[in-house]
Amino acid sequence: MRNNRWGLIPLALCLVLSLASCSRKAPEETGDGTVISSYSSDDYQTLLPHELSEGRYWRGNTNSRFDLMQMPKELIELSKQHFSVKDNYLQAGQILEYEDIQELQRYESSDHSYGLNPSGNFEISDAIILERPYIVYGIVEIDFIAKEDQKTLNGISVGILMNSSVTSGDSTVEIPQDKLYTYASTIGRKLERYFRNKAEVDADLPIYITFYSSNSTSSSVPGAFIGQGLFTSRSGQFTPIEEQWVLIPSDQATALDGVLSSQFSTVKAGVKDFMPENVNIIGKARYTNDTADYLKITVTVQAKSYTEIYSLMQLLNELSVNFSSTDMELIIEIKQLEETVMILHREKGTMKTTVLDIS
Repeated sequence: MRNNRWGLIPLALCLVLSLASCSRKAPEETGDGTVISSYSSDDYQTLLPHELSEGRYWRGNTNSRFDLMQMPKELIELSKQHFSVKDNYLQAGQILEYEDIQELQRYESSDHSYGLNPSGNFEISDAIILERPYIVYGIVEIDFIAKEDQKTLNGISVGILMNSSVTSGDSTVEIPQDKLYTYASTIGRKLERYFRNKAEVDADLPIYITFYSSNSTSSSVPGAFIGQGLFTSRSGQFTPIEEQWVLIPSDQATALDGVLSSQFSTVKAGVKDFMPENVNIIGKARYTNDTADYLKITVTVQAKSYTEIYSLMQLLNELSVNFSSTDMELIIEIKQLEETVMILHREKGTMKTTVLDIS
């Protein structure tokens, strides 16, 4: 039996933007709220009126520059395997309040038994032992509301954000991913118990919990999800997620995927031939289970005219066929003096591209 306190609690505009064209549709009035159409049938719809969750106002110390957008975006995508777009609306988390998130991000102690940060030493190896490292710095909650009854909560998705490196004395220590995963598997079950103790959460409500490992502020790529688990009536278990981001070109990218690195080099050479001066090309690729499923390329130029940018995008559109895998979403943006002026987008499963001129 699902809890029914959700009448007019609205859905967050926590949307993954799509560059593909979509038809405009007027908001649909329902008995309990106003439904806003999604960008595509593959995305969640939202429900108005919209109110902000109190939990968004507090976040602990973090090393990451990317998690604010990237982590929730990917969490929504991961949630689709458990909470169908067809049957659910999406909303910002309403269970955890400001005080809850503060409590969860404390160090565990006799006064804070649900604190998710370690109460004592954290062993990296026999030679490296950290004293009370601040590992968990954020909790992201997303709720799913039944379309057939907007008063019914169908499930919760939660992301635990963790620092992959911490300061120890005068140095920075990297925490191995296997150590983070083992630690997160323990505190993840504690977090599930915390939710189950809430009056709004029934014993059989599905709770999907994920672990996200952030990178340092000096990193040029986002962190990655390293684990997940779906829990219902206290049953469930965590399993690893094999995900990583790499910068292209780099030695790491070449070692991981020589084919994609070679394709990138071909595109880069084509751009350099067209515009040999004042151009910089960099790529960021996400790999899941050692397979690239997302690539974003940024081409930064100092063009003398709009015509140069217009022609460059046409060239990039032609060169994009070098990326032959349709298992990968592709985005190419042109920046003129750090301002994005044109974007090419290609969805998974197709070689068809869409170009958006936002100059």
